[in-house]
Amino acid sequence: MFLDQFEIDHPFLDQDTVRLICAYTPARTHLGFGRYAAYRDRGDPTWRIGYGSLRIGKRFVHGGDKATEIQITTQLIEDLKKLTDLVVPCVYMPMNKKKRAAIISYAHSIGISAFKECYLRELINTNASKNAIIKEWSPYINKCYYHANSLLRERRRVELNYYLAPDKEIATFYPHRCEAKHQCLLNLAETWQHTPNQIKAIEYLERKFLEWDPTGESLRRFWRYWNQAPGLLGSPKNV
Repeated sequence: MFLDQFEIDHPFLDQDTVRLICAYTPARTHLGFGRYAAYRDRGDPTWRIGYGSLRIGKRFVHGGDKATEIQITTQLIEDLKKLTDLVVPCVYMPMNKKKRAAIISYAHSIGISAFKECYLRELINTNASKNAIIKEWSPYINKCYYHANSLLRERRRVELNYYLAPDKEIATFYPHRCEAKHQCLLNLAETWQHTPNQIKAIEYLERKFLEWDPTGESLRRFWRYWNQAPGLLGSPKNV
């Protein structure tokens, strides 16, 4: 994937999100030499191309259409911009970049209509516990994924890892002046309620860490472990 050459002009869509989706939505009907043909799924009269796009440029796809890899990637990005505009207003809790990427990928996978009604969205919007979200999202716990194909199961695993991963940029309802030299300690808030008192407590803890260890070695060592991909509740030991 040569996404680095594409400029994504959107406030909530970035290249990491597009890469995540492309990894589990391979472009279809490759003709060779970087060209792709239009296709229709069985029982669906609608023509699509590349990553499932209904349009190519400003017009709808027709039978016999062909497009280059640049064209289908450009169209995918335009499709994801529209999807992102629909997804972001549906999630009421603050999202950092990694959480947003995971949620957009999940919505892309099941469709925006299903996403608006899904239980996972309800859990996120009601600030459910980490374990409740894992139980719903993890393909190793949620029974609906027991007979799913390996690509979908892997996608759900990676999405969940993205959602749980720490991020330096923490989305909050209130301003936070991070004192940590490395990863922000707000990543650790398992019962995070987005209140001013919690932010003050985190800021106090960050200052104390710097007082206890001005070198920052303790925090650096902690974040080396924390930044490892989460194993997920109930995941096989080799993931």
